[in-house]
Amino acid sequence: MSKPLLRQLQNYWNHRAPEYHVPDVFGRNVVQAYLRKLKPRSLIEVGCGSGELFPLYKRIPHVVAVDWSSEMLERSRRRINRHAYPNITLKQLDITCEAVPERFDVLLTRTVLMHIPPEHIFEAAVNLLSMSKQLLLFEFYQPDQVSRLAPHNWHHNYPVIFMKLGCKLMEWYDRPDGLPQVLFYFKHGD
Repeated sequence: MSKPLLRQLQNYWNHRAPEYHVPDVFGRNVVQAYLRKLKPRSLIEVGCGSGELFPLYKRIPHVVAVDWSSEMLERSRRRINRHAYPNITLKQLDITCEAVPERFDVLLTRTVLMHIPPEHIFEAAVNLLSMSKQLLLFEFYQPDQVSRLAPHNWHHNYPVIFMKLGCKLMEWYDRPDGLPQVLFYFKHGD
């Protein structure tokens, strides 16, 4: 991603970090159900924000949580210290141009990819696939939506993007509460 655009997005999230909270118990429960089913020994959460999902990772031995906002990572660090999550490591990362040089059993995003401009979404998807063959993407999705969602949000057709990259859509869970958010479970290879 271009440095000015990345800086703009980082500034936006650094500004939002002190008060950022996603009060989505239903969404956490859906993610937790999939993690129980997949039983990963290692996980990377891309776009960890303030670490709200960290309690779900207590039984996963190795977790790396990344975000492009230093302020969000600072909130995550405080959460790790407050609740003693010795299995979680934090890293700053711009998923559009880099990846963690490690393979994980599962990669998870939650309302992250919608913040990546269309001209960078394929690079981001390739980077995600370099870190795991199993992807849980809990993202905003409306198949008929084509316009920009907000100044910092875009709609992407995740099934098309990831199937073009050789993934198989194993399952998807559409929220029954009417929010246009879907949990996609993609598997790459095999």
